[in-house]
Amino acid sequence: MISRCMKQGEGFGVVPIREGREVGEIPQFFPVGVYVQVEDWHPQDNGLLGVVVRGERKFKVLQTFSQSDMSLSAEVLFLPQEPVVEIGLHHDGLVALVEQLREHPAVKGLNLPELVDARHLGWQLTQLLPLSRPDKVALLEMSDPLLRLDHLAERIERLAAGEE
Repeated sequence: MISRCMKQGEGFGVVPIREGREVGEIPQFFPVGVYVQVEDWHPQDNGLLGVVVRGERKFKVLQTFSQSDMSLSAEVLFLPQEPVVEIGLHHDGLVALVEQLREHPAVKGLNLPELVDARHLGWQLTQLLPLSRPDKVALLEMSDPLLRLDHLAERIERLAAGEE
């Protein structure tokens, strides 16, 4: 699939798995995902292929089709692009948290893009925080970047207080 995408200049959809595994039987997945483009790839020491992708657009899965090779294709509806919104001063604590998380060796290896607006801040926090898949999907489905940041700030407060 990666080879085909690179040759044809196409991307592919990434959806969070609700139940099952990436390999083997076709898993159940959440009906929202992100269309990505392959930016780079490299063979890893364990024989697997390391792939670097860039998220481009969110989509909702309308219908899926199982292929003979156990892969899925889907009919999707691309969701409207989120507005570009500056990060407000009241979200400075979230920026500081992402900066701290980015210092961790495992996060450094992700080569996350710079924070340029509220969308990027929310997406990176959603990716990095220890949240359940349903919670991450709910955040992904939001179309208002500032509302996503407000929800994340509340969740972080509860995590810090040991309520979750």
